Amino acid sequence: MMAHQAEPPHSTVTDHTLLRLYASALVRLQAQLDEQGSLSCPYPLALRRAFDLGAARNLLAGSAHWPTDLFQLLKVAQLPLGTWVPDMSWDPGAEFYAAALYADHAITSDCERLAVESGNPEQEIEENTGYQWLLSVCRDRLDGEQFYRAWRRALIAHPVIDTPLSLLLAAGLADDPHAAQLVEAFYTPVPEALAIKGELPLCTVSGTILRRRGVGTAEFSTECRNPEAVRRARTGQCARRPYAPRMKQLRRAFRRYWCLPGLTEIALAEGLDHLGWQTTLWPQLDRIDLVAVSPSGHRLASEVKDYLAPAHLARRFQGFKEYADDYDCYLVIPDYLPQLVPRYEEQFKLMRAARGKSRVRVMSVPHLLKHLRRRGA
Repeated sequence: MMAHQAEPPHSTVTDHTLLRLYASALVRLQAQLDEQGSLSCPYPLALRRAFDLGAARNLLAGSAHWPTDLFQLLKVAQLPLGTWVPDMSWDPGAEFYAAALYADHAITSDCERLAVESGNPEQEIEENTGYQWLLSVCRDRLDGEQFYRAWRRALIAHPVIDTPLSLLLAAGLADDPHAAQLVEAFYTPVPEALAIKGELPLCTVSGTILRRRGVGTAEFSTECRNPEAVRRARTGQCARRPYAPRMKQLRRAFRRYWCLPGLTEIALAEGLDHLGWQTTLWPQLDRIDLVAVSPSGHRLASEVKDYLAPAHLARRFQGFKEYADDYDCYLVIPDYLPQLVPRYEEQFKLMRAARGKSRVRVMSVPHLLKHLRRRGA
């Protein structure tokens, strides 16, 4: 009698689940780098679990698709997902097919999206204890909205600070008894490992800390997507500030979702101010990014979004809330996105239509300002 050959067991972990575990592990790894400036052993538990499950999947499949050590992970993480993840059926719209998890020595926004259950990493800010505390402080003050705006502007202008007091004095917020504790919630110490010969290299566009692209190289990576910022960093152009152990930098979530997009928000406000409009940033404690009124009484509301993928923005954007009925509404993107993604505005509109979502006007800051000048609003 011929012996029955047992079939290999099937994994209950899908490719999508395993990929999200790798993404989550990279997020934790990046957090360790941000806090310490270097990696330490043992690796985060999520990373070790990802390697174990990847090795098991490779064994079951008789392949080597999944990375099982950090060197392999950082290598494949820089490649488009569609080139190394065996099953991409979880992404029917091909939104992530060309996405990478790691680029320029840091995790990508796509990596963060995959790591978060909801696919919305901005929730990290909404759920952050410091953010909730900021809202509580503002609601308890008669000038709460002004305090909120001053705080937001301070974070955008000062992603790296020498001391908490230096930030509060610059922002005019030192009188609030909770302000120093807010700084501790929004900022984290700068590890000495990020300094080069006693100095921190800073992006000349955003003011955030640059990372060296390799040992001994004069090239840097920046978190800012602006092509001019990238060009300057890669050619070694940077501002420098003497390092001191007391220095702090904005936490990653606030750098990515407040500081960097905030440069566009302020540029839009300044552009409208120059046209004679009365502008208000982040009204009603950030109910929307900006409202403005022209000299003739025309009312405008805008949201600023820095999403590299127009498909993601088309799917994620929920509209203009209560402003839609009484304001001329625009979704504003940074000037550089149309440079990085050709036909960005057209792609966004097509994606919205394909999903049956309401029409939204999307423009860069120069495009919108030119549009308003032409209309004479």
